[in-house]
Amino acid sequence: MRLFIGIDIPAELKRSLLSFQSELRGLGVDGSWKSADNFHITLEFLGELDPEVVPIIIESMSLAAKNRRSFKIDIGGLGVFPSYKRPHTLWTGVGGNLTELNQLWEAIRALLVNKSFTLESKKFKPHITLASRPNLKPIDLSSLMTKKLVEFTVKEVTLFESIVLQGKRTYKSLYLARLQ
Repeated sequence: MRLFIGIDIPAELKRSLLSFQSELRGLGVDGSWKSADNFHITLEFLGELDPEVVPIIIESMSLAAKNRRSFKIDIGGLGVFPSYKRPHTLWTGVGGNLTELNQLWEAIRALLVNKSFTLESKKFKPHITLASRPNLKPIDLSSLMTKKLVEFTVKEVTLFESIVLQGKRTYKSLYLARLQ
C-alpha cells in the first residue's frame, strides 16, 4: 500500500483551485494538471507499506488529533519546486495559522517515529500541487504570486492510499482523525 497522511480540502476550495488552474492556462502555462479529486495538503508521505501497519498509523493520527482544536488556514499564491529555472511542481501555498499546522505535523511525525517509522527528512512546506512538469517560459506570473484564493477550517486529518486506477493516480481516504 502506498500511503500518506494529509488534509483533504472542501469542495468550494477545489472549485477555486480549478478556476486558478484555468487562469494559469489562460496565461499560457502548460503542464500535467491535477484533478480536483487529487487536491490535498500532504503532511507526511509514508511510501509503500504493508497493510498490517495501518492500525499503528491510525492510532498515531488519533493521538495527535485528540486534543487539538480545529484551526483556519488560507490558500493562495504561487510557487514551484525545486526552482523557477527548473520547475517540476507548480503549487499554491498554505498560510494563516501555520503554527497550529506545524504543531499538528510535528505531533504526527513524533508519534510515527516513536513507532519506528522511517520518515522523509525534507523540511515541511505546506502546499497544494496544481500541476506537474509545468512549462512556465516566458510567462510573467508575478501578479499571481500573492493571490489569495480562500480560507478554510482544518477539522480533520486523513490517511490516504494512493492507487492507480485505469492509468490515473487516485487518492482513497482510509481514515479520518477529527480535531476538536
